Amino acid sequence: MIGIFFIEFTVFFVVSSLVLYLFFLAEQWYEKHIVIKKISPRLSGFVQKKDRSIKEKIFKFFLSIGQKIRPTEKKEIEKYEKMLSAAGFRGSEALSIFFGIKLGFGIILGLIYISILVLSSHIGMNIIYVFFFIAAGYYIPEVVLRYRIKSRQNQIFKELPDVIDLLLICMEAGLSFDMAFLRVSSELAKIAPVLSKEFSQYYLEVQSGLPRMEVLKNLAERNGEKNLNSVVQVLLQSFKLGTDVASSLRIYAESLRTERLQKAKEKSAKLSVKLTFVTILLILPAYMLIVVGPVIIKIISLFGGR
Repeated sequence: MIGIFFIEFTVFFVVSSLVLYLFFLAEQWYEKHIVIKKISPRLSGFVQKKDRSIKEKIFKFFLSIGQKIRPTEKKEIEKYEKMLSAAGFRGSEALSIFFGIKLGFGIILGLIYISILVLSSHIGMNIIYVFFFIAAGYYIPEVVLRYRIKSRQNQIFKELPDVIDLLLICMEAGLSFDMAFLRVSSELAKIAPVLSKEFSQYYLEVQSGLPRMEVLKNLAERNGEKNLNSVVQVLLQSFKLGTDVASSLRIYAESLRTERLQKAKEKSAKLSVKLTFVTILLILPAYMLIVVGPVIIKIISLFGGR
């Protein structure tokens, strides 16, 4: 009994000492990091420049690959440029970098699979499956791109009602339509980062001399979000027919809020169904083990006794 107590005390002492030592190291590192950040801001700038240079080299590598394999057909180029624009990648070299990442990721997965085969000494006919990994790596970036488009459009949908409200307040306060866009983009930079950047780009395009109608159409086309497109159509109709822009936006903002509430209710209704699967897979086996376990043990002991 004393030996078991001694072992338990030793294990407790060793684990507690290890946890306290790790906490001491973490606290020391944190204090050192804070001091360096306060005393030498130039050092952090140097690290950022270094990280930026590494990223630039990586992007240049993918760019050099992508320029050789990028599509040449006009329809294919327009399709991917539209997808990249909806995802927020609008540089002139975005298409080449994207295809470079696709090919590079496919080659990396293929090399990883070959290295695993070499280390395990099971090359043989398994080498044929390397093409499956190359193809998977080639199409994974496109799946990620589609996911980013969907998440970005959902973010726009969530931000849109609040942005329209502030836009209405600015216009009713006496600001012009274009200045209201600029004010919204500066005020909601942290709350609505996606639409804030889009509105600031709208203002820059208008200031560069492009017609307002064309800039609004560009705003809808480069994002590809249906609700933002509907807002732009409402604005275009108001400008053409000469109706009050503020009243049209107010009505549409209410409909957007209703739609957002309905989607939230739909997700909450689906939650109970999703929790049912979690209950069946995770909680029910443990519950059955607790309830049925003692009965099974008793049955085994009774039959074992005979």
